[in-house]
Amino acid sequence: MSAPKPVSDLRAVLFDLDGVIYDSAEANVAFYNHILTALGHPPRAREAAEVLHREPMDRSLQHLLGHGEDYYRAMSYWKSLDATPFIQVLELFPGVEQTLRHLRAHLPLAVATNRSTTAKPSLRHFGLLELFELVVTPIEAGVSKPDPAMMAMVLEGLGLEREQVVYVGDSSLDQGLCENAGVRLIAFRNPELQAWAHVDHFAQIPGLLGLD
Repeated sequence: MSAPKPVSDLRAVLFDLDGVIYDSAEANVAFYNHILTALGHPPRAREAAEVLHREPMDRSLQHLLGHGEDYYRAMSYWKSLDATPFIQVLELFPGVEQTLRHLRAHLPLAVATNRSTTAKPSLRHFGLLELFELVVTPIEAGVSKPDPAMMAMVLEGLGLEREQVVYVGDSSLDQGLCENAGVRLIAFRNPELQAWAHVDHFAQIPGLLGLD
């Protein structure tokens, strides 16, 4: 694979959370199984793990429960749920903290994620929240990925243009977000994505951006 063309005026690096900053697969399964069993349903979240990984809360619950009364019950239950035990199950990918601190010494960092109320608490749990200038979720943006309005909010908040950032993501929604917004995508641990560049380890990112 040929090396990507360098970003001539890189001013910030943007990140997804789930599957990029941390491995949330088991935490997501545990979280949604808890909701399902609380509502009297079988714990079948693992069967939908791929959907739960990439989609926001509302679409994940709709996938599991449909659009009827149980969906609204689940949404109500979720809003009163203490997510702390599930945040504690999250695991940082190797090299994440060191790489983020290295990048932050050079450039502002920001997050655009479909994770909602637990986005900031999860980063705070790992002592990483202070490294990000901005964390945008469907709550702030009013939309979720791949709607380009989420990226537009991040860019506006940073005062930057789309050519001045790269986004690190791992899913088809991340690819769609970057395609819709005209932003370069660094695909993390997913060679199937169409992207400006691909990496398998966080420690590869600074060198890719000329910041090693």
